[in-house]
Amino acid sequence: MLHERGNYSFKDPPLKEGDTVSGGNYSQAVSGTEICEGVKNLTITGGNFTNCKRQDSWKVSGGNWAQIDFCSNNHPDMGLEECSENCRHRSEEMVLCDIEDSEIRKRKMRGHSLLSIKSNPERDSDGVLVIRHTVEKYKYTDKVL
Repeated sequence: MLHERGNYSFKDPPLKEGDTVSGGNYSQAVSGTEICEGVKNLTITGGNFTNCKRQDSWKVSGGNWAQIDFCSNNHPDMGLEECSENCRHRSEEMVLCDIEDSEIRKRKMRGHSLLSIKSNPERDSDGVLVIRHTVEKYKYTDKVL
C-alpha cells in the first residue's frame, strides 16, 4: 500500500510489510523511538520521521529523520517525562513572558511564590484599562542530536 499523507505522530503508524511511504507525519516525542516493530520490508521515500529509529532492513531514500531532545518546559502537552526547572535544556538567557490570570491562580493554589510576577496596568486599543501580568523565565532550547 502507498502512504502519501496522514498524521500518525505520537503513535505507532499502521504500516505493514511491503508498504511504501512517500509522505505523512510519523514523528515521535522521544528520540530513538522504534515504530512498526516487526515490519522488515518497508520502502520510505518521504515523510516526517522525527525521533523515529529506522530499521536496517528498510529501504530509505528520503524523509526527515532528525533526532530532537524536546524539553517538557517548552512542550508541556507532548506527554514527555517532566524536566526540572534546571534541566539540561535551560540556557542562562532570561525572557519576559505573559501569563494568564488562571496561571496566577494555579500558582497561588499550589503555594508557589507570586513575587516574580509583575502586574502592569495598560490601556488596550479601545482605551480600556487592563492588567498585563509578566514573569521573567529562563529560556529552554530543544536540542538536535
